[in-house]
Amino acid sequence: MAEAPRIALLAPNLFLRIPLETAIRNAGAQPIAIVQAADALHHGCRAVVLDLDAVGDGASEAITALVHGGIGVLAFGPHVDAARLAAARRAGAVALPRSSFLARLPELLALVLAP
Repeated sequence: MAEAPRIALLAPNLFLRIPLETAIRNAGAQPIAIVQAADALHHGCRAVVLDLDAVGDGASEAITALVHGGIGVLAFGPHVDAARLAAARRAGAVALPRSSFLARLPELLALVLAP
């Protein structure tokens, strides 16, 4: 049996991480906890779910590096931080406010996991 695709997860907040891990598993993938965004490049991950608050000021650069490495980026952040969400989109991520991100995560995972 083939190994499940890997989805890196950078979300230190436990209250967010648990439902994110559950959604990843429900999508048929294996969640891989990472400490910094670049770690996804070294774990054979197809995509990364990224809390913009966890990445900080270097989010755009980290997203660009991941996208150039062939990794899809699904990012979320506070709805009041429209500038950072827009910057993440410009860098190549699907970036949404946290509230809509959690609701749309199954759909987004299906997109990045599609062959």
